[in-house]
Amino acid sequence: MSQKSAKIIKINITSTHIVRVINFVRSRLMQVPKKSPFIIFTPNPEILLLASNDNKFAKILSSADILLADGIGLVQAAKFLSLSNPKNMFIRLFVLLGQGLLVGLATFFNKDWLKSELTPVKGRELFIELVKLANKKSWRVFLLGGKGEATQKTAEFFKNTLKKVTIAYASGPILDSSAEAVSSQEKLVEEKIIDKINEFKPHLLFVAFGAPKQEKWLYKQLNKLEIGGAITVGGAFDYISGKVQFPPIWMENLGLEWVWRLITQPWRFRRIFTAFPVFPLKVFWYKLNL
Repeated sequence: MSQKSAKIIKINITSTHIVRVINFVRSRLMQVPKKSPFIIFTPNPEILLLASNDNKFAKILSSADILLADGIGLVQAAKFLSLSNPKNMFIRLFVLLGQGLLVGLATFFNKDWLKSELTPVKGRELFIELVKLANKKSWRVFLLGGKGEATQKTAEFFKNTLKKVTIAYASGPILDSSAEAVSSQEKLVEEKIIDKINEFKPHLLFVAFGAPKQEKWLYKQLNKLEIGGAITVGGAFDYISGKVQFPPIWMENLGLEWVWRLITQPWRFRRIFTAFPVFPLKVFWYKLNL
């Protein structure tokens, strides 16, 4: 697969279409002899903001085979950073303000120009399409993570709608911010789940511990896992299980999904605030000081 990328605050995000990602997964899993497991991460602005302040986490993100832009925020950042940057600091400030306004307007009026540097691929959409591919190929899929009954309901949904895919699931251990089990008991849970995954030998492992735990956990545990590949999916299980409502299509198309989350999940205000406006301001400051 083409590895065209866009650099956003020192992280290279893969610029590709969802169809090409699916083709990559298909070819890797059908390849003989088998290669080592691949990893696909689906970062959003919040994740890149964490990486900008944590070099170790940035290294973990960069270790992925594919690093996709989950959401319009990264697309806007990539386009903004691709535009000319005057050398004179005084002039630069006003030029960058104008560029920021231009990119913001392009979100509504010129999507093709906006996406010319980076194509967005939503993690939840990739998740659904890859499970459909697994169904066509009669592959095994393991769902790991999620909260409450979301993982079980997601597994049941796919079992009821897709008959050829074999699905197993587990909620997983309780992890701290470093993706370590919080107690000896949770460590045992983690070990049992790794054994369960290896006994099942899934073609695809979907991990939904939430960022940055899911990325850190996969990075640490990958060499212990007998899998074809792993993909982080954040809150995808919540959407598929019906725990969280999908945003209206028109809001997605206008890049206003963050508004929908604020309306339907007001308790996530702090995380939404991180995505907008903290992340755009971080990108602006980064370019201003290049």
